[in-house]
Amino acid sequence: MDKMLMLLVVPLLAALLSTLLNKYHKVVWTLFVVVSGYISYTLFTMFGNWDLVWSTKLNFELFNSNITLAFANNPLGWFFAFFASAITLLISLFSLAYNDEKHNSKITPIWFMLIFANLGIFFAKDWLLFFMMWEVMGWTSYFIVAHGKKISAKAARFYLSLSLVGTSSLLLGIMLIAQKTKTFDIQTSIKAMIDLFSTNHSMALFYLGLFGITFFIKSAVFPFYMWPSKAYAEAPDDFTPFLSAVMSKYGVYGIALFILPILQKANIPALGRINGPAYLLAWMGAITAVLATILAIFQTDMKKLFAYSSVSNIGYIVMGLSTMSIAGVQGALFHSVNHMVFKTAIFLSLAAVIYRTGERDMHKVGGLVYRMPLTFMTYLLAIIAAAGIPPLNGFPSKWLIVQALISKRMLFVVIAMIFASTGAFMYLFRCLASVFLGQLPDHLKDVKEAPVFMAIPMVILMILMLAIGVIPGIVLKPLNTVLAALGYKVSVASWTTLHSSLSNSDVNITVLFGIFVAGFVVSAILYIISGKQTKVAQEDNYTAGEEPLDWGTTPDRFNFSYGFYQPFKEIFNPLLDKISFDRWMSAFGRNVERVSCALSSLYTKGEGAVLMFCIGVVLFIVGGWLV
Repeated sequence: MDKMLMLLVVPLLAALLSTLLNKYHKVVWTLFVVVSGYISYTLFTMFGNWDLVWSTKLNFELFNSNITLAFANNPLGWFFAFFASAITLLISLFSLAYNDEKHNSKITPIWFMLIFANLGIFFAKDWLLFFMMWEVMGWTSYFIVAHGKKISAKAARFYLSLSLVGTSSLLLGIMLIAQKTKTFDIQTSIKAMIDLFSTNHSMALFYLGLFGITFFIKSAVFPFYMWPSKAYAEAPDDFTPFLSAVMSKYGVYGIALFILPILQKANIPALGRINGPAYLLAWMGAITAVLATILAIFQTDMKKLFAYSSVSNIGYIVMGLSTMSIAGVQGALFHSVNHMVFKTAIFLSLAAVIYRTGERDMHKVGGLVYRMPLTFMTYLLAIIAAAGIPPLNGFPSKWLIVQALISKRMLFVVIAMIFASTGAFMYLFRCLASVFLGQLPDHLKDVKEAPVFMAIPMVILMILMLAIGVIPGIVLKPLNTVLAALGYKVSVASWTTLHSSLSNSDVNITVLFGIFVAGFVVSAILYIISGKQTKVAQEDNYTAGEEPLDWGTTPDRFNFSYGFYQPFKEIFNPLLDKISFDRWMSAFGRNVERVSCALSSLYTKGEGAVLMFCIGVVLFIVGGWLV
């Protein structure tokens, strides 16, 4: 069987098999690991085989064009698919241990359908298949987020509502472009859009905007930043890493696949005082990063905090893509992979904490470094990477993006990114101090380290964060193939040197790594030769000798993370109260629900049904006359 077809058929067969065997939860979750491993290996062997295509012709026409459905291996699609599948493999190992008798959510068939859609999105050669895979992805992820719980179902409905808006926008854009080009081929539609900007740029911008809405919603770019805090928080703990690491990249992939080539080559006039759509894209990325950072600082729920953190990182990626320079696009796509790695590490470590403690609120736990040291180390390295500190993997990609923004003289966008990165350290450290440091509550004295199959992927992720940080060529070398396919003239990527878009600004990561190792050694020596620690009672240190219970203070409020950034909250709350897209979208949803109920009651009542029938007849006649 054709390798491309086999790659897509395997998860479908696994979905059927897991449905039949769903009561044997260890068997189906083991199957999840096996299938994820097979897909990762197959994709690894497909690198460079860009002639792999599977296609079929359908016996009908649309817009006077024969319909051909095709999947094709391509550098950009392979890049996203391979790293997404590698992350999925690590998540599957974690899920094998997580889904025991107590936590088993019986969603493996839906997982396999989502993996199928994931591959289909990245390898679809035409818009019809892309749309079908996008729909499958949307519905399967909805059912996983909902997973039978009332509060989860509410979050899933919010996610689905925005997804349907994005899907409708995508479908309209596809139909309009296909009507003009008489084909659904993606590359042909890109060329047609470039030509359309020369003849009717207003219409071209409208078409581009329809696709932009779809991709911005899926990646939670401003003003659609609100859904992750709901969906990530209520999704199964072992699915949240996939939501953050993989699904947030579908929009990034869409921008790189369709919007970026058009912005590169089309003759696009300035939009008033905005110097073209690329600058608008940069500002949307900047606002996304800054706003998500501010909102993350105020969260007490671990999963909600890192939901906003994920949104902020998508803002960095969008800023990089907006430069359309080699360094910017390279940094953006590189950061997409780095975000997959360190955000998976963060969410898996938090899932392990929730698995052992049953708590999501940071101020209800503490001192877990003594009971879960491996989980602590995973989280520690992950937040260092997320903060963009060398020698871990978050640094090289952020460095490339900042260099690109500076070379494009986007001063205020650079300031926004620096603000977001600085703010990121505030909420990243807060979670570290709250969950792992401080006092261990009495009810958590018997907490144990995560099980072996949870620990294995965390160890692998720690190795990856360090390896990619020290040897960025691991990602940059295959990424160069992607950049060449996107039309950039690239030089040979170095294993350990980052080449700057500015003169005399190259960075040798090996030297940086040596400096940090030397600093670590010196710190270790000072720690060893220093005096022993003196343990002091809590009342003699934190509360100046007074008993907190005398103040009527509950133990959770005694945790110093409670109200940690209250002064910042008082500064920003007035602004956030006045400007809330979340509140606006919720109100819009309630109004749509009221209209739907009214229309439904009209349809079900006798006189209403007659009225609806008459309206339908009139619309049919008028529609036929217009055609």
